[in-house]
Amino acid sequence: MAVKRGVTQRDRVVQFTVSRETKDGWMSDLVNLIAVNGNYILGIMGEYGLEMSCVRFVTDSPEEVRALLNAYKIHFCEREVIVVCLKNLDNLDGILRCLKTSEISVLYAYGLIINAANRASLILMVDDIAMGTEVLGRSGYEVLEQGDLSR
Repeated sequence: MAVKRGVTQRDRVVQFTVSRETKDGWMSDLVNLIAVNGNYILGIMGEYGLEMSCVRFVTDSPEEVRALLNAYKIHFCEREVIVVCLKNLDNLDGILRCLKTSEISVLYAYGLIINAANRASLILMVDDIAMGTEVLGRSGYEVLEQGDLSR
């Protein structure tokens, strides 16, 4: 029996995390490597420490970026995240309250720089992606899939 795409199988949004020894300019080098190869970073968050730093990002073409990172022997991990559209400034409070009411913890959040519809969106890492996606969708929030972000 065939699985209907978009009905029972989600087109998950992948977030990449690259950790490196803290060094001036390495985030710029990473972004440049991805951009030079024709891919776009749609959302990015950097965390810098004294010895180690990490960059988390969402891209328009995860398969290509995964291959690129492997080709350059850049160690990374990937996780599914939720991307939800913000319709107005009050929408952020509603999204976070919706998750809190459902006892879903937001581990971190950062903004999507741009999406295909040129609307503000929020990237969320929560403790239960499947439940968070279901709760937000059921509550009327627009949850984007990778296909909505890709070229």
